[in-house]
Amino acid sequence: MDFIRIAEIFDKIDKESITGRIELTNIVAKFIADVSDEDLQIVLLFFQGKTFPMWSNKELGIAENLVVKALSKTTGWKEEKIKDKIREEGDLGNVASKILSERIQHSLFSSETENLTVKEVSNGFQKISECSGGGSQDKKMQLIDKILSKATETEAKFFIRLLLGEMRVGIGEGVIRDAIAIAYNVEPNLVERGYYLISDIGRVARIAKTNGTDGLENIVPKIGIPVRVMLAQKTDGVKVAIDEFGKCAFEVKYDGMRIQIQKNNGKIYLFTRRLENVTDQFPEIVRAVKENVQADSVIMEGETVAIQGTGQCDVSERRKPRVFQELSRRIKRKYDIEEIASKIPVEINLFDILYLDGKSLLNEKFEDRRKILENTVRTTETFRLAEQIITDSVEDAEKFYNYAIKLGHEGVMAKKSDAIYQAGSRVGYMYKIKPLMETLDVVIVGGTWGEGKRAQWLASFLLAVREPVSNKFLTIGRLGTGFTDEEFKEMTENLKELVTREEGKDVEIRPSIVIEVAYEEIQKSPSYTSGYALRFPRLVRFRDDKSAEEADTIERVEELSR
Repeated sequence: MDFIRIAEIFDKIDKESITGRIELTNIVAKFIADVSDEDLQIVLLFFQGKTFPMWSNKELGIAENLVVKALSKTTGWKEEKIKDKIREEGDLGNVASKILSERIQHSLFSSETENLTVKEVSNGFQKISECSGGGSQDKKMQLIDKILSKATETEAKFFIRLLLGEMRVGIGEGVIRDAIAIAYNVEPNLVERGYYLISDIGRVARIAKTNGTDGLENIVPKIGIPVRVMLAQKTDGVKVAIDEFGKCAFEVKYDGMRIQIQKNNGKIYLFTRRLENVTDQFPEIVRAVKENVQADSVIMEGETVAIQGTGQCDVSERRKPRVFQELSRRIKRKYDIEEIASKIPVEINLFDILYLDGKSLLNEKFEDRRKILENTVRTTETFRLAEQIITDSVEDAEKFYNYAIKLGHEGVMAKKSDAIYQAGSRVGYMYKIKPLMETLDVVIVGGTWGEGKRAQWLASFLLAVREPVSNKFLTIGRLGTGFTDEEFKEMTENLKELVTREEGKDVEIRPSIVIEVAYEEIQKSPSYTSGYALRFPRLVRFRDDKSAEEADTIERVEELSR
């Protein structure tokens, strides 16, 4: 398939400002109905504004300045002139489209006879992600130039947007799910179930296209690809949970990172809740799985907690949780892994099992899954089962809740004993119970460089919530207090690689980092695109366990503001 076909669809949505869910769904459904099996996975990734599946470790590592250099090389325009155009347009994709029609020179790669294909663009992204070491930026520029030299104005616009992770056409997961259902005459809930189990919407679409309902119903977890975790709902206390569930399991709600452990013989994979592969970052967990999991193939879930250490002090002191921000340093670390592992040790608290030796356990009752888990794992001090009681006594549950808080954790989870595992959903099978404090999970989408001694750091952060239909991010306030100098420095280092545009002291940041914030109140405000502003927001913690797609929505803001 020629890339121009999908680029023209994006252009139509963009220029006509199509935002209605039904219209977007019908456009995508009509388009994918006759896309080949070979191109379908790539096309649906592009519709999501992505270049790789969420769970892939591949990264493009492209900033705006590199694209400006590549455009300059391709077109002959001077870099400063291109930057002037960006200031006028506010969108590098639009700029690329306009200046490509006025290019001063033709690249060595240019061709009048060959059209740019979807596969060629995808292969280009793959090659860019493989560039590393000395001269990698030059190699990336050459690869960008090779595609731009063949691109039409419309193709260039959306190639650049994909490259920078700024598609801006507002096609969310729900739209794509419903479009697949329409295109291949299957139920949307089966498409969603398949996506939650194998986290690759393109592969799910191919199954729907070739095998229909039967194919979707037979999708099972696949080792090496993360399953979307089942999510808990909030509730006000243990009594509410017991009133609804009756006798149920209460587990400590650990203050850490949810982790999915997958094993296939000697191969181990570790995934976060946001589907990031963190296998390399936690070698001690890999070792523990190899030594203590008595199964050939398995998918388990647990909570990774940063602890004080494993020295000679009392066990309860060794197991005291450290703040989540310390654990987050390990999640992001790519070098000197063993060194930081010795400085920030972790323990694993396992609480569920989804798959064992070729058999899916998703439809087994929770109480049965827990027994299977107990029989599969040999526990140690730092590789253990989540602490649990089973009761219908409010008094006993309250004692256990207070015990969890005293340990330094968040509270408890209440779990329905006969519940199946429903991937990716908040279905009322488990509740989280913790001290009441209304917070929001928001995404950092911009920042401002500081002044004085903080001039080298980003010192104010623009916050946003999600609009679920379009998957766009709507601004809701700024956060600039409550950080130490060390945290400002660390935040800046983490955000630098996500900066897509700079204008004076202000930067735009690719939506990726989620933080939990508390606030005094929510006010209506025309100053932000959500129509609301958080009054006196303050940082509670970083949510490295959440993706931007899991941030709170504008609907939740509206509910809280009432």
